[in-house]
Amino acid sequence: MAPYKKVQRSEITYNGVSLIEFPETFFYIFDLVQGPAFLQQQNENEGGKYFEVSLSLTFNRITAFDNLQFQKLLKKDYFLIVLDSNGDYFLLGFRNGLTAETLKTTTTQYTIEFKGMEEEFAPFVNDIMGTDIITVEGLNYIFQDGRDFIFENDTNYIFQ
Repeated sequence: MAPYKKVQRSEITYNGVSLIEFPETFFYIFDLVQGPAFLQQQNENEGGKYFEVSLSLTFNRITAFDNLQFQKLLKKDYFLIVLDSNGDYFLLGFRNGLTAETLKTTTTQYTIEFKGMEEEFAPFVNDIMGTDIITVEGLNYIFQDGRDFIFENDTNYIFQ
């Protein structure tokens, strides 16, 4: 996941299936217990054809701190990279971004739903992983009693 920013077409090299070049972007990695619920379908309206994209992510073992952080995600646009079951990476929202629209909670889970419309099918990004698209491991450690510790630089450490 990375915050969406408008990317000029001249900054992208795209062959219709895969991104060859993309402005350097840092993505945060999230490992999910269960796979995401993903839908990408082609529709048509008076403006022409488009792809409707939705992705639902469920996070388990949430804390009060997580609650505050997830609330901050809503109503903002993002780039999302998804790893499919074939080992391929593809980029969602590469032209318009996906908006974190809704948040559903239970006492132990959060589900965030991202939605958007794109003019093209989500491109593969395998060839630029690690060069243009850089993944960042988050520093997030929680004490066994569930409390977290935040340093002055806003880094959240959760010790186990």
